[in-house]
Amino acid sequence: MFKTDLIELMVNRSLVALIVSLTILGGCGGNDEPTRVDCTGTDLAIASQSEVQPTDCTGNGSITVVGSGGKEPYKYAINTGAFGSSAEFNNLGAGDYTLWVKDINGCESSIDISLQLTGDNPLTADATLTPDTECFSDNGAIEIIASGGQEPYQYKLGSGVFGSASAFTGLAPGNYSVSVKDALSCVFVKSVTVVKGNSNTSLTNDIRPIIEANCVSSECHGGGQLPNLSSLADIRSNATAIKRETQNGNMPRDGSLTAEEKALIACWVDEGAKNN
Repeated sequence: MFKTDLIELMVNRSLVALIVSLTILGGCGGNDEPTRVDCTGTDLAIASQSEVQPTDCTGNGSITVVGSGGKEPYKYAINTGAFGSSAEFNNLGAGDYTLWVKDINGCESSIDISLQLTGDNPLTADATLTPDTECFSDNGAIEIIASGGQEPYQYKLGSGVFGSASAFTGLAPGNYSVSVKDALSCVFVKSVTVVKGNSNTSLTNDIRPIIEANCVSSECHGGGQLPNLSSLADIRSNATAIKRETQNGNMPRDGSLTAEEKALIACWVDEGAKNN
């Protein structure tokens, strides 16, 4: 009887070990992932409820928004500010603003709203954007083009200080808030987004050598192990998990990748995990 119980215990432990190994990509197992909310299919939306245009340079405009869909409760933000419970934003000057709503699942939606200062020649601004095409450093750029108001103009990025330079370089992909101020201290705020450009990172020439050197062996993700990362098809189908596990240091289990290798993997995945 004791022998039978012992055999049953050993079998159960073996099954548990097998299940655990099949849930960890970096641990030479399968590619099962925890269930996540797919925000690409969410009906979360944000709309303007009211807008008050500014009447002078002190910034006395306001915007109130309302969220719908998704899963409540909602939080709201303006431009690159932090999310909070209030859907009303006050003390706003003229500018192009991006308002955000985020639901309890972490899904987000945005709307662009413009406030205009009245007058014959109000200060306004536009921006020329350059994508970030670097893997190892950032080379995105924003150039502000101001008009109206009264020259000379000054410019700033985010919470920086105003200066004479109208261009900002070395930027990573993301959302930014840029401002221009004229000689009368009127300020125009503009929300812009620097996108990720194509770095032409190659699966065959850049990614496969990293995976084969660090993650493929007879004991780990090679031969009979799943996923078989010696296969280009399996590398592509597990691209998102590979990026996550390499960026957080869980893959490879033995050893580590350089910052350059991690950057190449992230670039390739972010650019669509192309078969190139």
